[in-house]
Amino acid sequence: MAIKPVKQNNISNQVFEQIKAELVSGEWAPGSRIPSENEFVKMLNVSRVTVRNALQRLIALELLEVRPGDGTFVREISADMYMNSLMPMLFLNKLKLTEVLIFRKVIEIETGALAVEHATEEDIEKLEVIYDKMKKHIDNAERFAAEDLNFHMALAETSKNSLVIKVNYIIKDILSASMTTIVKNLGVEDGLYYHKLIIEAIKERDVEKVKRTLKNHIEKTIDQVSKLENELKG
Repeated sequence: MAIKPVKQNNISNQVFEQIKAELVSGEWAPGSRIPSENEFVKMLNVSRVTVRNALQRLIALELLEVRPGDGTFVREISADMYMNSLMPMLFLNKLKLTEVLIFRKVIEIETGALAVEHATEEDIEKLEVIYDKMKKHIDNAERFAAEDLNFHMALAETSKNSLVIKVNYIIKDILSASMTTIVKNLGVEDGLYYHKLIIEAIKERDVEKVKRTLKNHIEKTIDQVSKLENELKG
C-alpha cells in the first residue's frame, strides 16, 4: 500500500488524492472494504475530520459507499454508469495495460498530427523542458513516469482541440497509473528515444513522422506488455 503521512499544506486535498490513487491503482478492488476512519488517521497522521471530509468527497463521486454496520466499501461500477467528468468510473475496472495502450494508440497518433499542425514555439519549448526533466529522473521510475504523463498531456494541449484535451484530463489518473507500471517494468530507454523523435517531428512539421513515431512507440510497448502479462499468467 502506498498511503503515506501527508504534509501540513493542503491536507484535505492530499488525503483525497492519496485515497483516490489507491482506488485507481486497484489496491482496493470493487466490493472490498477500505480501512476505517481510525485506520486512515493513523496511516496519514491527520485528523479524523480531514479523513471524513476526503471520504465524503469520494462517496459523492460514487466511488465509495457506506454500508451501515459494515463500513465503507469500493463501489461496484456497471458498464452503463455515467462517466463523471470529475472522475471516470473506468478507474474501478481492473483495466489491462494493453487496453489502455490500445486506447492511446487510437487517440495519440492523430493527436500528434494535430500537434504538428498547431504547435507554437512556446508549445515546443514546453515539450523540450518536460523531456529534459524526464532525462533527469531516469533513476526514479515514479518521477520519470510523472514527467512522461506531463509530456503526453502537453502534447494533447498542443493539438488545440478542446475535446482531445478534455478526454485526456478525464482519464489522466488512468494514464498515470499505467505509465508508472510500464516504466517500472520496462525501464526508460524507449520512452526517451521516442519522445525525442516526437519533438523532432513537431519541429520539422512532419505529420507522417510523428504519426509513425507514436505508432511504433505504442505498438512496441503493447508487445512488451503483452509478453509480461502472458508470463504472469503462465
